[in-house]
Amino acid sequence: MTAENLWLQGGGLVTGLIFGNIVQRQRFCMVAAIGNLVLMRDWRHVHAFLAAFAVAIGGTQWLEASTLVPMAESAYRQARFDWLGLTVGGLVFGFGTTLAGGCAARLLVRSAEGSVGAWVALLAFSLMAAVTQFGALASAREQLANLSAISLGAGDSSLSVLLHLPPGVGGSVAAVLFIIWLAIVGRGTHDWRLIIAGGAIGALVVLAWWVTGNLARDEFTTLSPTALTISGPLARITLVLVTGNSFGAGFGIPFVLGIVVGAAFTAFITGTLHWQLPDPRYIPPSLAGGAMMGLGAILAGGCNIGQGLSGVSTLAVGSITATLAIFSGAVLGVKWLERRP
Repeated sequence: MTAENLWLQGGGLVTGLIFGNIVQRQRFCMVAAIGNLVLMRDWRHVHAFLAAFAVAIGGTQWLEASTLVPMAESAYRQARFDWLGLTVGGLVFGFGTTLAGGCAARLLVRSAEGSVGAWVALLAFSLMAAVTQFGALASAREQLANLSAISLGAGDSSLSVLLHLPPGVGGSVAAVLFIIWLAIVGRGTHDWRLIIAGGAIGALVVLAWWVTGNLARDEFTTLSPTALTISGPLARITLVLVTGNSFGAGFGIPFVLGIVVGAAFTAFITGTLHWQLPDPRYIPPSLAGGAMMGLGAILAGGCNIGQGLSGVSTLAVGSITATLAIFSGAVLGVKWLERRP
């Protein structure tokens, strides 16, 4: 194994192990955050996400400002802005998470804990993601993107570039705004365990950028830096299992596998690892929600972790657009479920 692959695969696996441990212990989940806020005005899980965004943005922009990682080379920062795919895909993914019972990361963790219902949703998610990215829907997806996408004149979709700000300045301002938001909203209800967990998730985003954009690169590599992502690796794993075609594991596939192993180990040592059979009534919405998540994630270029934490940490306009759509879709899904008889 080359040094590059060692850093990518080893770094992805270790990052996934830590990520799975944190998510399993603290129930870090977008659906939980939005559901608790909308239904009970409980801000605690939202605070965790705000902490994650603050750390991820601040650290990532520092890596770029220090020229440690060529962030402009990441896929999130391309000049092509597929506004239709980002918004529609984000809304579909967000709505699907509420039917499936969790975001992409939470489904992986619940599966590792022994939830058969989560496995059902995860299977639908993975299959639809593979079909949309590589299979029967790939051509239609690309044609739709070609019709709706526009090119940003600056050649780089970073807000800092578009606003003519140095990365350090733009990142510092964004991180401070998230910290202020964290301090103000839901005042008096802060749970510091959740906030620290969110900050740790944000730090893992920064670590992933450093590994893939610095440690795993040399003057001969053409590898683009990447960070935490789930939907793309799941689609690739599914394609390998179905067709036998092989892909380079890179950082993403070991990261996803690490999440499962880390969550399962943590569930085992905490006594929360046990098989849970779903109520048959919840299987159809789990399948539908998982399929919506797979379709939406590929249309939007990622899920709430990939486009959300990782993409937004680069201040890419497309990632910000997709993330707003994802969270909006989840809000719509929670409200729709609330009004169902």
